Amino acid sequence: MSRKVTFSKRPVGCLSIIFIIGLLTLIVSDGIFIIEPTELGAIRRFGQVISPRPLQPGLHYKIPLIDQADTLQVSLDTFHAENLLVYTVDNQPVEVSVSMSYRIPEHAVFNLMYQVGRAGSVDIAENIRPVLNDRIMRVFAKMNTTKISEDRVVIAEEIKRSAQEVLNDLFALEVVDLQISSIKYSQVFEASIEAAVKAKNDATAAENTVKRVQYEGEQKVVKAEADAKALIAEAEAKKQAKILEAEGEARLIELEGKAKADALKLQAAAIRDNPELIDFTQAQNWDGKLPQTILGNAMPFLDVGGLMAEPTQ
Repeated sequence: MSRKVTFSKRPVGCLSIIFIIGLLTLIVSDGIFIIEPTELGAIRRFGQVISPRPLQPGLHYKIPLIDQADTLQVSLDTFHAENLLVYTVDNQPVEVSVSMSYRIPEHAVFNLMYQVGRAGSVDIAENIRPVLNDRIMRVFAKMNTTKISEDRVVIAEEIKRSAQEVLNDLFALEVVDLQISSIKYSQVFEASIEAAVKAKNDATAAENTVKRVQYEGEQKVVKAEADAKALIAEAEAKKQAKILEAEGEARLIELEGKAKADALKLQAAAIRDNPELIDFTQAQNWDGKLPQTILGNAMPFLDVGGLMAEPTQ
């Protein structure tokens, strides 16, 4: 007796429902896309751009599985040119790194996404790189190696100006800022710079020593001159003091002589006017003793005292 095998149609129906739901979900999800606040976008259909202008940030719709959405970051971005080897006007190798900040204007979106490189934003940096590298090498080729550090800001401004002209003409990019992040010189150049700096420092030290010795010598001369002037002033003061002292003594003698002369004149006048004054003065000054000796033919006085002193025999 043969047994008839039957299959349930229920599992097949469930799988079909799941497949349909999955397909619908895929279609719906593919038909919706979001453009971020830092982006602008566009829609392509069978390779043709159907957006009349760049799509703004927000929620957008497209035909699932047919349309392709492209987005491009338009906010401020930075491109880095790292460790680029350049040569200066004096044929010195220098390794530089540059950072360039740029912005994509709205009118440049379609050009960058569909006219430069591949469609979309996949190779914008690769198109910027050769242009910026060329501008960097051109500017450094005009610079002397010894002036690079001193003119760093000027060099950065020159690279920015030159890059802005080319990038704006080719891609309509807006260069906002450019900075030289690092400069690496060759070991030979750095050694020569160190030697030059050392020589300059040694020369400066020697010059300072000469100036110090010269200053000390000048100070000694000034001190010697001051000491000499002080000695001269002291000697002059002593001289003036002696002169004044001598003049004072001479004046004193003069005054004393004059006083004596005036006194003698007064005495002479008194004697002349009063002859008896002599006798009075002699009588006043006599001590009561007779003279012991006489001179000339004057009559001698007897030594009465002697006679009176002799004893009687």
